[in-house]
Amino acid sequence: MAINELPDELLESVFLRLASPICLVRAASTCRRWCSVVADAGFLRLYRARNALTVGSYVATDTGYSTNWSHPFSSCLVSSLAFMPAASSPATVTMNSDRFSLDFVPEPDNTCWVLADSHGGLLLLLPQRYYWANSSSISIAVCDPWTRRYRTVIPPLESKHVGCLNAFLLGAGGAEKKKNNHVASVSNFTVLLILYTFGSGAIMAFIFSTVAGTAAAADGDEELRLRLTRSMDLGDLIRPKGVPRSPTDGVAMQFAGRAGGSLYWGTIYGVVLALNESTGELSSLTLPKCTGDGEQPQFYRQWNLRAIGGGAGDDAGRARIVRVVDSDLQLLTPLHGGREEWALEKTLRLPELTRGLPGREDCFVETLFGAKILAVIGRSVVLTPPKEMWAFSVDLETMEVERVYDWGNKRVPKWVFPVKPPWPPALPLDATTASWTSTDVSKKA
Repeated sequence: MAINELPDELLESVFLRLASPICLVRAASTCRRWCSVVADAGFLRLYRARNALTVGSYVATDTGYSTNWSHPFSSCLVSSLAFMPAASSPATVTMNSDRFSLDFVPEPDNTCWVLADSHGGLLLLLPQRYYWANSSSISIAVCDPWTRRYRTVIPPLESKHVGCLNAFLLGAGGAEKKKNNHVASVSNFTVLLILYTFGSGAIMAFIFSTVAGTAAAADGDEELRLRLTRSMDLGDLIRPKGVPRSPTDGVAMQFAGRAGGSLYWGTIYGVVLALNESTGELSSLTLPKCTGDGEQPQFYRQWNLRAIGGGAGDDAGRARIVRVVDSDLQLLTPLHGGREEWALEKTLRLPELTRGLPGREDCFVETLFGAKILAVIGRSVVLTPPKEMWAFSVDLETMEVERVYDWGNKRVPKWVFPVKPPWPPALPLDATTASWTSTDVSKKA
């Protein structure tokens, strides 16, 4: 069979195995048909899910008690962040961390910027006073370290007496289709704000998108504007029926991670929520009941529940959940390809798993009960006993366990914001156009 007779499905399978986006762009330059396969939105999402494209991460270097909360707060002040290039990234060969300095973004009035989220090549900055602040109008900033461009904008909120619990950049348009195959930029983005309303105690989720027409004036003088595309009262989702609002609702949600195109939160009421970035829909998950030796946890928090990416191969684009129940690390996966009902895939006994690690003491066996999840790095989970800083990592695929020596002596997680190159890559040609300058191999057959 000649190469031009291969069906598109086989071509996709071959292209998915290209480890470098540069090779992918070269493949798309070969002919019009190959460009059409590579430029398909579904293929590009799957390729990104299967190939690690991270060039580095912004890491909070001044961690403190506030990092125990569900938002970065003062620990992620722009002035206290360090950019750590990924060792496997080709960008580390040609770039240094100075390129990713955020000194090109002017400081807001009477406060400082806090890095709230990273998604793709974009960063979302919020004023420090926006976290648990009763402020008037608040501007946010979206910046691109690659191009050193930024835009500031004021979200149109009806109530000004709010504090920000979480803030995120949403992928795939956040229920809105974006131009240029959903490519986000500093003038074309969608942001999610989860706000606590002082007085009423309501927890509200707002999704804002840039107004059509302002993106075209990104380099001009026209003011960038946002419009509200969706709002949700989260109270009915996180509180059991009949439970009234209370001041504790302000800390009722704990962000658990982003994976498989969704954002996840644990709550003090035991409910786990997921927001689909593509549709903007919020749903509650049905997780298997905890069956540990002790009492069932009353709630999940950031340190014992995390959403992570899928494994290798066909599972790469699927989300999974890891949680600690007693002294067990459990891995959960969605049933039947859905998102709402989950099943227990495997259970790892931490006392047995950590036996023989350097520095392990007999007392750690007891303190591993309710171990904290410090971070998820690739397919590995970093944990520590709740009353000790004795960090170790567990590879969920190989079950290998290693000590982690660079976590410091504070019992708080580090905040890590990965940065990825612009995506999709700049292809040589829109597959729908008629002009073609490269050699079209399909015509030579």
